[in-house]
Formats: sequence, C-alpha cells, structure tokens
Amino acid sequence: MNRLVSLAAVLCLTGAVAACSDRDDDVVQAPAPGAAPVALPDQQADTAATNAALAFNMTRDQLEDADLYSRANVDLGDVETLVLDASGALTHLVIELEGPGDMKVRVPVADVAPIDRNGDKDLVTDLTAGQLQALPAWTPPAR
Repeated sequence: MNRLVSLAAVLCLTGAVAACSDRDDDVVQAPAPGAAPVALPDQQADTAATNAALAFNMTRDQLEDADLYSRANVDLGDVETLVLDASGALTHLVIELEGPGDMKVRVPVADVAPIDRNGDKDLVTDLTAGQLQALPAWTPPAR
C-alpha cells in the first residue's frame, strides 16, 4: 500500500497523472453555441492558455492565478477557468466570486482588463458585484 501511495505521489509530481494536475479543466471549449464545454487535451490547452495570457500581457500562471478587482480596488473573485470558442479564441473567464457559496460565473473577456497592482498582475472590471452575480453560472464539463 505504501508503495502505491509513493508511486502515485511521484507520478503526480512529475505530471504523469493528469488527475493530479492543478490545471485540470483550466481551459475548456464550447464546440458550438449552447453546447456543453469540454476539457481540451493538455497540449492544446497549454497553447490556448498561453495565447490567452499573452493577450492580457501576462504569463499563463499569472492569468490563472489572477484576482478580479473592481475599479474601487475591491477583490471580486479569482480566475478559475478559461473558456474558448470553437475556433480556439478566448471568450470568457470563469470567476469564482468572493462570498458565500463559491459561486462561479462566466465573465466575457470584453468586460475585463489587465492591471498591475504593485507588481502583481491581476484583472479589473467595471462590473459591480451584483452584475457579476447576475451573469450565467458556470457548469463545469462532465468528466
């Protein structure tokens, strides 16, 4: 039993086991309007996430770790997932909103912009907390 646990830990640390990745479902694609999102294969997800981050003048890690702030410097939530359209273009960010319930919503990319907060790369929006809560809830892809 200890050998199996050790082997799983080693595989997770080396990235050989996808389930151990902290990037599972970080990038998804809706193949058609209204279709359920699907997780992308690792290589395609890596390329898409890197390209999306560059559009915000960030690294992939910075985008995936970014917080969403209001113009009044209120922390509204955290980036959870990048949503692409069928052509691979970033259309939405899934934001886990601050507050009870861990509500996750799809925020259009057009409603966010990059911001440098004392050396930290984050995102800013003109949307209010109420407007964010009224956005479509996020339903993750089926596994």
